[in-house]
Amino acid sequence: MGSKANNMIVLTGDIIHSSDFEAEQWLPLLEGGIHPYSTNYDIFRGDSFQALVSADNCFHAVFNLKASLRQIEGLDIRIGIGVGLVDRLDEDIKKSSGQAFVFSGRALDDLEKESLEFRSPWEDLNEEINLMMSLCTRITDQWTPNLAETVKAALENPEASQMELSNIIGRKHQSQVSKELSRAHYAKIMDVISYCTKKLKKYVDEPA
Repeated sequence: MGSKANNMIVLTGDIIHSSDFEAEQWLPLLEGGIHPYSTNYDIFRGDSFQALVSADNCFHAVFNLKASLRQIEGLDIRIGIGVGLVDRLDEDIKKSSGQAFVFSGRALDDLEKESLEFRSPWEDLNEEINLMMSLCTRITDQWTPNLAETVKAALENPEASQMELSNIIGRKHQSQVSKELSRAHYAKIMDVISYCTKKLKKYVDEPA
């Protein structure tokens, strides 16, 4: 598998249909989607970002970003997930370089029909995780703003009860949260996050 200690994970992404909205509408959502999972990230060219994440946080971050941006009708996000060696790691992520950054950027550039792409040195891992990501985007494509808001709250408050989630997002009834999580296929998304995280951690050290 190579040297585990030197392999890191980079997310590179951009906002779909950002030009249809004012930046102050979606920029806080983008920052709020990245911030819980990365301490080394940058937002650039207006609607693009790059972030270094841990194996534990990688797929949580990806789906939290999806949920964050889909809170506005008509918005979405494309993300290239790159795993590999890092030659230079700088506090300013724009000055960092290496295989993980190249894979992440190329994965984003090659996105056409899909909105998530995973790329690493290991083809078996790429094939398995990309199949999962492709299926999951069929789910996230169906999220309404309300469903996305509920999924985001659940992702960021994993210990919260549905009653507590209803208070966090301002729903009148706990049953509404339950229905929204069911309609969003939240349990299936969490199963995928758990499975892909375990697979990834066989190749990469936990901290980023």
